[in-house]
Amino acid sequence: MVFSATSADSLPGSPASVRTRLSARMLCLYRLLSAFYLLCLSTLALGQPTVLTLDGSEAGISLQQHAYYLRDSQGMFGIDDVRARAADFRPARERRDLNFSYTRDHVWLRIDIQSAAEEPRTWVLEMRYASLDRVSLFNIGADGVLQQHAGDTLPYQQRSIGHRNPVFTIELAPGEKRSVYLLAHSEGSLTLDNQLWNTAAFHEQSQMTYVLLAIYFGMLLALASYNLMLFAVLGERSFVLYVCFVISFGIGVLAINGLGAQYLWPNLGEIGNRILPFFLSLSATIGILFAQSFLDTARRAEGLNRFLSIWAWVAMTATLITLVADGQRALQLMSVIGLFTTLVLFVTGILCAMRRIPGSLIFVCAWLMLLTGGMLLALRNFSVIPSNFFTVNAMQIGSAMEMLLLSLGLAARFNELKRLKESAQRQALKSQKQVLVSLLQQEKILEQRVTERTEALAQANARLELLAMQDPLTGLANRTALTQHLQQAMPRTERRNELLALVLIDLDSFKAINDELGHDTGDQVLEQVAARLTACARETDLVARLGGDEFILISEGILDQDDALRLGERLLDALSLPVSLSDGSISIGASIGISLTNGVQPDIETLMRHADQAMYQRKRSGRNGVVLYNPLADSPFSPGKLRER
Repeated sequence: MVFSATSADSLPGSPASVRTRLSARMLCLYRLLSAFYLLCLSTLALGQPTVLTLDGSEAGISLQQHAYYLRDSQGMFGIDDVRARAADFRPARERRDLNFSYTRDHVWLRIDIQSAAEEPRTWVLEMRYASLDRVSLFNIGADGVLQQHAGDTLPYQQRSIGHRNPVFTIELAPGEKRSVYLLAHSEGSLTLDNQLWNTAAFHEQSQMTYVLLAIYFGMLLALASYNLMLFAVLGERSFVLYVCFVISFGIGVLAINGLGAQYLWPNLGEIGNRILPFFLSLSATIGILFAQSFLDTARRAEGLNRFLSIWAWVAMTATLITLVADGQRALQLMSVIGLFTTLVLFVTGILCAMRRIPGSLIFVCAWLMLLTGGMLLALRNFSVIPSNFFTVNAMQIGSAMEMLLLSLGLAARFNELKRLKESAQRQALKSQKQVLVSLLQQEKILEQRVTERTEALAQANARLELLAMQDPLTGLANRTALTQHLQQAMPRTERRNELLALVLIDLDSFKAINDELGHDTGDQVLEQVAARLTACARETDLVARLGGDEFILISEGILDQDDALRLGERLLDALSLPVSLSDGSISIGASIGISLTNGVQPDIETLMRHADQAMYQRKRSGRNGVVLYNPLADSPFSPGKLRER
């Protein structure tokens, strides 16, 4: 038997009991306040910009969790405006994804990146939706603002990096921090899904994607060619409609995934935006005509056939409207027409299946695949469902399965015709293997031609760049190359605490050579002068032709004024030698003006003017000599720095 004793303090009304309840309430209040304080701290932390730190081991990173976005409904903000509106940026992680649907807003993204790698690395930022009209990247760091541009309305040659998607490079030195701003706007769905890759991973992923796309379009090409051959043999209308459907749909898909703007219409710009809505809407129209022929609705379901004819006119009208409507309305109309057409054809297939029309079950399954893919893409375009690899490529996946099933349906129809046209069937079967072999051969030839074309374009571009920087007669650098060289040489001279000499050479009496001996002789003289100047110059020097008989030599690492004068005298000695011609030789002289700079003062324009003044001083003093510009003298030229021959 157990006895328990209860003290007076433990009774409900006792002072100890009251103190106990009070302490419990205080403890509860303390815990609530602590939780609220931690919640506030976490909220403030979420509002602070995060910096994405890269150590070089990452292969690919989705930037949504690290990005901030700002919508510019008027499209008026510049980079300076958005940098001043840092507080208006919203964390992208608050959104389900970065699909802004059909909008005319300009959207800015900001990502702060810092390198923790031990060596400089190059990263590739890829916008994973090819149908963006214009994307600009502003890469801000200690070296200022670096810009890159991409988008399917930008001529392909003007894109910062040649790729079907908007792609940009970001170079990070060890410990370097940069702020990256992306400005995007598009008439279509504004989807800003992006990925940051290291270079190797990007190339590997890009090659794999191109392989998959090549397989997809290879399949379309094979199906179209095969059924075109069947049409040629059998003359059945369904086959040619199927081929037209595959071609129009394939061109639309080329526009969606960026291959069209990369290879087929790289310079159409804004006009290229019409290709996508026009051809996908056209494929909807042809799809209706194909359904009427394939299901033989004119004979088996007259009422359904009349409805399909009306809807075909509606789809064709919408197709023509896409050519004149503004880009965004055309794309929205395309999405609506495509979605409803697929739904109409799916219901048509069900009704025909209920009537036991041959081939209707395959037709239903085929259009169910395309309906699913089209609905997923349309819902993604309108930002109803998330944007990811599957929803972005849903149309292509669904269309591949749909076309395969339709091809099977046509094969079934072909088997039915086989009983009636046995001889034609045998010929078609023989032709099938030939077509497939021919397709494989053509594919290899096409790949070879693409490779050759790419190499030829690269060589042509290299030649054009070289020609743009060269004087066509002498092969020396021209004014453009001279300006670029000076812009790079001036900072080097300042950093090295050295002098840079600009030597201006003007040939004496060259006009008389042209007038008396002819321009051909003058050209020979200029070519030999160029060769002599090049021979006298060091590897680090630049020899350029300004035009006519004026030449310039840029020499870095000059020790002093005497060193510069010795350089001028060497040039004068080389030019004073007789010039051999086909019918003899002539002697020429040169007036040489030299100006010096430490990389800061004087600047490029003043440096050129000083050399020009020194050269003309030499001409006025009797020609064939060297003058060094000296600003400390009473006149611009010091008599002690004027040397004659």
